[in-house]
Amino acid sequence: MAFLKYEDVVITLGNEKVFADSASLNVDAAVAESRNVYGEIERYAPTNGLIGGLSFECYMTGAIPAYLNMTGIPDSDTKNGTFGGLAFTDAYARSYNLQIEPYTPVKVSAALDFYSALTSDISASSSNPTDLPYWKNQYAHGIRSYVLGTPSNINNTLTVAYSVAAERRPIYLAGETSPTRVTKEAVEINMSIRGDNIGDLLLISGNHAEITCHLLDMNTNTTLDKLRCSGQITRQELSISSQNYLNGVISVRQVFQ
Repeated sequence: MAFLKYEDVVITLGNEKVFADSASLNVDAAVAESRNVYGEIERYAPTNGLIGGLSFECYMTGAIPAYLNMTGIPDSDTKNGTFGGLAFTDAYARSYNLQIEPYTPVKVSAALDFYSALTSDISASSSNPTDLPYWKNQYAHGIRSYVLGTPSNINNTLTVAYSVAAERRPIYLAGETSPTRVTKEAVEINMSIRGDNIGDLLLISGNHAEITCHLLDMNTNTTLDKLRCSGQITRQELSISSQNYLNGVISVRQVFQ
């Protein structure tokens, strides 16, 4: 088989196609050697079920997809998908993050875990995003995005970084090789803002902050999504360099679950 080109490898999750800038897929088997009384290895035995990972980076062309929503989706809502013709099942979002910068389209980096073997064969599959019925000519851009809720003395925002992450734990029944369910634990939201100040000086318990980042479409100036973080400011940072201005950074952490 010849190498597949970038245009021939399409990711699907549920009924949606993901037109990624870059992507990777892996699957791991947890095995341990089994020895006899003489210390000789007789076989390798599984110690856990298969676990795979799918990661990708794509431009933000709408709201954060439902399959990445770790603050509202129940554990039972899983997704099946394909990557380069290979199929997998029982995929759960593990994390996503994005960066908002001046003069730059917003990209989302995401990671999902799946708990199944890969099936089918590697094969080409191409698709034009503009041919899809749900396609809209929209994309989030730094020039159209803004932040509300920052400390009052931060008057200018330069960049915003936002991330959501969750820990996943598969639950297996005796004699089963596929998990009966996958728990969602320790969901955490982090947001950092770089601007011209750092707000009130940090207290030993942190400073409370409720920040919302509005992401707007570059073409129509309509809101695509609102990213919220309501928690404690846990870090403040000041930096300066030659022929530059003093920059301040605040980091906000919210433990959601």
